[in-house]
Amino acid sequence: MSRTPDRTQRVADAIQRVVAKSIHDEIKDFDLRMVTVTRIDLARDFSEAIVRYSVLGDEAKKKECAEQLSKIASYLQRRIADEIKIHHIPHLKFLFDPSIEEGFKLEKLFDEINRQRKQDE
Repeated sequence: MSRTPDRTQRVADAIQRVVAKSIHDEIKDFDLRMVTVTRIDLARDFSEAIVRYSVLGDEAKKKECAEQLSKIASYLQRRIADEIKIHHIPHLKFLFDPSIEEGFKLEKLFDEINRQRKQDE
């Protein structure tokens, strides 16, 4: 039986809620509490979930967060199993999502353009 895209998306959304809540409410690492889970890409067969996340900071902080997230992956999988009733709990992989960081850069650029326009008037 194949899974419908709607069901896959609902499960991905539920996984995102569980992962984000667990990271923010249950993990004692301050740096991980600064992580934002931006999206879950769930395989159609639920075998794997790519957790896309963002964190502000330099490259060292991003690397440290990536390592910490990998260390708590099995804990997060148990939390998913506890919270969501699905037959197959996906293996979690983490991938840094630069979209929030890029959004901040664009916002700064637009602010600079607006300041320049006001000065030119």
